[in-house]
Amino acid sequence: MTTQRLTIASSADPGATLSLREAAAVGRPGHAGRALLFVHGATYPGVMFDVPGASWMARAVADGYDAYALDMRGYGGSSRPDCMAEAPEAGEPFCRAEDAAVDIADAITAIRRRAGVSVVDVVAWSWGTMTTAFHIAHGDAAIRRLVLFAPVYGTKNPGWIEGLSEPGQPNRLRAPGAYRTETQAQADARWAAQITAARSDAWRDPAILAAWFEAMLADEPGNAVRAPNGVLLDLWSAFNGRPRYDAARISMPTLVIRGGADTTATRADALALLDALGARDKAYVEIAHASHFALLEHRRHALFDQVSAFLKSDGAGGAHGG
Repeated sequence: MTTQRLTIASSADPGATLSLREAAAVGRPGHAGRALLFVHGATYPGVMFDVPGASWMARAVADGYDAYALDMRGYGGSSRPDCMAEAPEAGEPFCRAEDAAVDIADAITAIRRRAGVSVVDVVAWSWGTMTTAFHIAHGDAAIRRLVLFAPVYGTKNPGWIEGLSEPGQPNRLRAPGAYRTETQAQADARWAAQITAARSDAWRDPAILAAWFEAMLADEPGNAVRAPNGVLLDLWSAFNGRPRYDAARISMPTLVIRGGADTTATRADALALLDALGARDKAYVEIAHASHFALLEHRRHALFDQVSAFLKSDGAGGAHGG
C-alpha cells in the first residue's frame, strides 16, 4: 500500500486547506474505481484509521478501494485557526457539526474528481457519524453505502452529562474554551476505562497505543493532541436527548455498528438511531469484547470483516452480534 497526503481548498474558509490522506494499492495503474472515505471523531484526526499495525485503510485497499481519511479544519494536518496557538480559555468553541459537514462535502467532491467515481462509500466514527449524517440530511450526498461506527445520536447519557456539565449544575454546560488537549496518558486512561477485562492488554496491544499517538503527534507542536471544542456543544445536545440531525433523511443502505462495551456510543442510542433512519436497508451489529476504540483493539478484525461484508453486499447485511 502507498499513502500520500493531499491538500484541498476549503469552500467555506478562503485560504484554509483540508488534509486528505490517500491510500492505494502498490503498482496498480490508475485508480481502483471504488472509493471509501473515513471520517474521524471528536478528538483524534484521520490518521486514526491508518495506525501502523492496525490500519483500517490498509484493509480497505486490500478490499479493492482507494481509501481516504479526512482531517476537519482544526484537526491534524488541516488548517488550524490562530486561536489554537493561544490559551484555550482565550477563545470560543469552534467547529460544530455543520462546519465539519462542509469539510466532508469538500472531501467527497475532491475524491469523486480524483478517483473518477460518481459516488463514494463512507465509514464514520463517533462524532463523525453526526457530522456525516448532518451533511447527508442537509444536501445531496453522493454516498452509496454508509457505516455509522460507534454513533452518537440523541439518547440521554447521564455519565457524559455529568462529565460535561458545571459541577453541581447538571443542566448547564461547563464553559469549554476554544479547544482542548489530550496527552497519551489521558488517552490511555480514557480508553482503559471502557475495557471490562481484568487486564487491558487482553483487549489491546500497548504497541498500538504508542504507534497511534506517535502518528498523531506528527501534526502537533508539542506532546498533546489539540482538538476544537465546538464538538462539545454538539455532544451536549445529543447526550441530553436532542439529535443534531434528522435521521429520517438518511436513505442509503446503512450499517450501525458498535463495540459491546462502549459507554459513549451506547446500545440504547444506537438502536434509537437504527429505528429513526429513513433507510429501507439498514442493520445493527455489535462487536463483543470491544470498546469505543474497537478499531485499534484485538477485535478490530471482527469489526473490519462486518463492515467489509456490508460494503460488498446488495442489502444492508450484517448480523446482530460478532
